[in-house]
Formats: sequence, structure tokens, C-alpha cells
Amino acid sequence: MKKIMKKLLTCLAFLHLQPLSANWHTIYAHGIVDGSAQAQRFLEAFSTPAHTALEFPDALPATDWYLNGCLYSITKKILGKSVNRSKMYMGQGEDIATLHNAVAALPQDAQIVLYGCSRGAATIINYLAKHNPANVCALVLDATPCDMPATIAPVLAQLGIHPKHAQTIFNTIFPAYPKDSITPIQAIKNISNKNLPILMLHAHTDQRVAMQNSFKLYQEFKHQGFTNVHLFILPEGKHSFLLQDEKMRPVYLKAVHNFYKTYGLPHDAQWIQQSFNLDQHQTEIQTVIEQLEQKIQNTYQTAIKRNAVIGATTICLILAAIIKKYELYKF
Repeated sequence: MKKIMKKLLTCLAFLHLQPLSANWHTIYAHGIVDGSAQAQRFLEAFSTPAHTALEFPDALPATDWYLNGCLYSITKKILGKSVNRSKMYMGQGEDIATLHNAVAALPQDAQIVLYGCSRGAATIINYLAKHNPANVCALVLDATPCDMPATIAPVLAQLGIHPKHAQTIFNTIFPAYPKDSITPIQAIKNISNKNLPILMLHAHTDQRVAMQNSFKLYQEFKHQGFTNVHLFILPEGKHSFLLQDEKMRPVYLKAVHNFYKTYGLPHDAQWIQQSFNLDQHQTEIQTVIEQLEQKIQNTYQTAIKRNAVIGATTICLILAAIIKKYELYKF
């Protein structure tokens, strides 16, 4: 009789948990020059019974026949990528609205994990700061920009352009990005749930969004009193393709699923490792940030000297050509 009662109670408990597990839902937010299909790269990192992949406005076809429309057609045909500059809000405006609509479309009792990469991750922070939904249970943020215009500073430095011009140049490249936007790092203070579980992942070798972005965000989350934020740095890997790197794939999945397990979220047991360290970052956060920022300045100074040499050499060659031509005419 006791055995029958035990089995009955087990069955009742299982039936009671089923509706709860069915309410778990992941919403994935993709980066720029991509679309909802980017979520396919991250499926192993989703563990909820259901997931939704967003389609931000810039992933939609450009309808005009001017420069933007021509650029969209060319990149789509040659590269298979969507480049719709007129709709690239870069984590602001309509991007936030797209995520808000996706959350609002789910049942009120849905337990939501927001998972984003690059621009998508920045959108998630901006969205939370603006709307503070009560049913978001965790965040997974992959290669998150802390300040969108500042992300191009390393590239500008390599060209010999001072990083202080990043804002102006960024707005020229991405005209839909609202000027004077509140950046993700500025928005953190407006997120009310300080106990929200947050996992940030970043590759040390990321060439599109430099690693110091996640370091700065982590530092700001801690400064604003967030108690369950983790920063996991992978030693190598390509931006938005960490799960396609066979060496980094198991490390990445262990980080994500151990994070889920730590906070009672659905997870894949095959990736669970006892005593897994979710905080694979260097201890001196500020020191690392300063070193990486100094590297940008050093790159800029080197580029300035290089450009000066190239410029002087070019002028000398032009003058030499003019003099030679003049001498020929003279004689």
C-alpha cells in the first residue's frame, strides 16, 4: 500500500510540474547583418521546451531604390546577408519594440529566458531597462556591446582616426541609430530586478566587439548591485560563432547549462560539471579594461606614424614625378 501511495504521489508531483516546465520559453535576439536564422547556431544552448527567434527590422528587405536599396540587393546576392541601413537601429528604437512585442505575445505566466548575441544582447539590456518585465527569469548575453558607437573605436585606431570621432562616424554608417541614445552600460541602472541571473560570455579574440565591452558591463552590473551576474571569457573563438568552434563548443555549453542549473532553469544534464566555475575572468577587472583601452591608444599612435610616413613618401614621389616631367620639357 505504501509503495502504491508513493508512486501515486510521484505521478501527481510530475503532473503538477508539467505545466510549469511547459511555460519555459527562450527568446533569441540576433546580431546585425543576420536574421532569425542565426538562432540555429545556438540551439544547443537553449534548453526550454519552446523558443522564439526575433526578426529585427534590418533583417527585412529594403524597399527603396536609392543607395540603401542598392546596397541591400548587392550584399544579399553576393554575400547572402541582409544589410538594410535604414532599419539598423542598433539595439534602440524599433529593435526594443520588436523584443517587447515578442515578450507581450507570450502568456503572462511564461517564464522567459532572454538570449542575445551582439546587437541582440544590447537590445535585451535596453529593453529590460525600459520595460522591466516581471516574467523574465534569466539573461544569456553573448559578446555584448556596452556602447554601440564605441565598438568601432579599435577599427578607427587602426586607420589612424582618433576614437573620439567614433560617435560621428557611427551615425554616418548607421543613420537609423538615434543620436543621444542611452547605451546599454548607461541603461543598467534602470533595471529593477537586481537578483536577475545574468550570464555574459565573450571570446578573448573577438574582432568585432572587443572583450572590454563585457568587462565594462560586468563591472557596471556589480556596481549597480546585481547579485547573480557572471562573466565567462573563452580563450578564443569567432564573433557569434563560438558554438561552431569544435574546441570552444563544449566549454561554451558547459558554461551555459551550468548557469541554468545553478539558478533552477531547464538544462541539459550532459553538460553539467560539478564545481564548474562560471566566472572565468581575470580578477582585476579595472586593470584589464585599462590595458585594453591603452592598446587602442597605442594602435592609434602607431597608425598616425605609419600614415605620416606613407603620406610623406607619396608627396615625395609626386614631387619627383613633377620635377622629372618639368626637366623633360625644359630640355
